Amino acid sequence: MSYGTYLYPRGQNHGPWVFQMDRKKIIDLMQERHWNIKSPWSQCLRGTSYGYTRDFYSARDAKESVTRILSKLPLQAFDFIELGDGKGWEIKIACSPHNAAKLCAYTGDNQEQKSTKAA
Repeated sequence: MSYGTYLYPRGQNHGPWVFQMDRKKIIDLMQERHWNIKSPWSQCLRGTSYGYTRDFYSARDAKESVTRILSKLPLQAFDFIELGDGKGWEIKIACSPHNAAKLCAYTGDNQEQKSTKAA
């Protein structure tokens, strides 16, 4: 099951923001930032999904920072979809053609058709 990737404020648009995800490649990258003493990111969630928090002055600053982070990964495309309350975004990440035959974290479905015939 895929829980998704989100960016949202803890309260208001200035102050702490949470970058929450369940994709291993993003978690691994954020863990490196969390362990780096010079990084402003700290871990705030762990379990079925992980979350990292840091302070931002505005929603735009938070979105730009996460865009830079996601740009470091070999993703085909990602899109910020505004949440219903207008505070934060769900980040939709498309599967690359290379990984399309494998489990797709974007939909949570197995993209390969399994044969029902016995060999």
